[in-house]
Amino acid sequence: MPNTTNTFFMKKTLLFTAAVASFLLATQKTTAQNLQSIAIQSGFNADVIANGVGSSSVSTNNDVDGVSFAFISRDFQLTSGSTALTYGLPINGLINSAVATPAGLNYQLADYNGNNALRLQDVNDAGTLVFTTPIAAVNLYMLATGGSGACVIDATVNFTDATSESFTGVDVSDWYGGSDFAIQGIGRINITNDVLETGGGTNPRLYQIPLAISGANQAKLIASVTVTKVDGGIPNVFAFSADAYTSCPGPSNITAVASNYSAILNWTEPASAPSAGYQYFHSTASTPPTASTSPTGSVGPGVTTVTLPQLTMGLTYYFWIRSNCGAQQGFWQLKMFTTGQMETTYTVGDINTEYSSGPTTTSTTACPGTLTVNIPVGFQIASTNVSYTMTTALNGWMSEQRTLLVCTTNNTAEAAVTSGVGGTTGTYAYNRTGLDIATGLSGAVTFDLRAWRTYGGSGCNADYNRVNNNSWKITVTLIPDLSTVDVVSQKIKVYPIPFTDTIHIDSAQDVKTILVADLTGKLVRTIQEPQQELYLGDLNSGLYLLSMTMQDGAVQHTKIVKK
Repeated sequence: MPNTTNTFFMKKTLLFTAAVASFLLATQKTTAQNLQSIAIQSGFNADVIANGVGSSSVSTNNDVDGVSFAFISRDFQLTSGSTALTYGLPINGLINSAVATPAGLNYQLADYNGNNALRLQDVNDAGTLVFTTPIAAVNLYMLATGGSGACVIDATVNFTDATSESFTGVDVSDWYGGSDFAIQGIGRINITNDVLETGGGTNPRLYQIPLAISGANQAKLIASVTVTKVDGGIPNVFAFSADAYTSCPGPSNITAVASNYSAILNWTEPASAPSAGYQYFHSTASTPPTASTSPTGSVGPGVTTVTLPQLTMGLTYYFWIRSNCGAQQGFWQLKMFTTGQMETTYTVGDINTEYSSGPTTTSTTACPGTLTVNIPVGFQIASTNVSYTMTTALNGWMSEQRTLLVCTTNNTAEAAVTSGVGGTTGTYAYNRTGLDIATGLSGAVTFDLRAWRTYGGSGCNADYNRVNNNSWKITVTLIPDLSTVDVVSQKIKVYPIPFTDTIHIDSAQDVKTILVADLTGKLVRTIQEPQQELYLGDLNSGLYLLSMTMQDGAVQHTKIVKK
């Protein structure tokens, strides 16, 4: 049995501090939220995100940490034949924050082909990020990270009336291992030799840093933010978002339930419900609508749901909604969802943790949680997402939590054990997307969530740490099963088969979207509004499935073979 008494008294002091902090947070006033990502007009001075095809040194001009490491986009490939990445920053630069509060906050990164970070190398280095459109805010949220160690910055919020509000001594965590991250597990690359690092599946990280605007300044338009390095590592600032100030408050708790070809969106009305209902806009592009954008549709006062039909299976959709107060409209707020997804939730009870000083990807437990996802006939798994929360008890800490997701149907585990963060008690949220541990499987697919603790007694129990009941969710993205696709009586002809570089599509004007998947079910290409000649010469040789969604919503599947 491990010795746990040496750390008990240190933990006891921190438990009291955490309890006080939780009380203060719970007693803060809550209001309707209008969450907005903010476009940056100027101020970035470094490109620290490698993207596209070619050496990382070509698509970057600086590093994050001063020792040659930079971020990567998921579309980065050293050569066109390189294996596609399963980690990295989103290709479209849109980050849905993993921080629980406020729920639904998003950040839009700058173009990866230009400067995309405000990088401050030395003490007293400063830079100003100018907003494309000034905005009034109750809270600002900065997306930043520290390279080669945690750092301290000062931030000055500049208003259009030439006044400002200062935030001094703002802490920015090192890009490895910190808490309050908006995104984690995005990997990195050494730009001197193109060596990729996965970061163990949980690193590096970008952090969400709140800046609460004082009541006297909340109605003022924010023009820019000036950031100054005070101490520590190298701060890198990537984006800002806001809880915008408005007299037409927006809806909250926007949720989406997607089927293969449709989705149902729901939301909660603000305390002051809009007199003319809500307007919504949806697209497969991440470009947000503007104040003058014509809505896709609208619903009347008191209606808090809308159904979107005739969607394309396997695509990510961007749904924006805003309040309509008659003479004034609120801000557009975003909810992302993917069609062709199934979500299954574990409801048997809390999952116990087993004591282990250092579990690995081959470790087992005597008390795993087990969840089975039943894939409909004719479909297979393209990718897997997992989310859950873990809560401490007694004097256990969040940093002592360890977990691993394993697909027991094919005995494939995640690439790394995931660790919690925080030297206090509390609840820690976990969220990992795009896992390929069950890709290509169909029928009844079973997963184990194995949970450990590195402190507290021995054996399996919930005395120090546990996975909370009803929090473990497995979400799988589906794609048609290649082995069951009927290619007889195809309306749209595709030829030649096999092909070398280019395929021809008859009546391409009738096709809205084409998804190209490989033999495992992995989506390798998405083409909107295709032309008659479609170049696929950069794909590896093998069998592929084309899923074509027509302009009228019908779907056709066609097998093709690349020589």
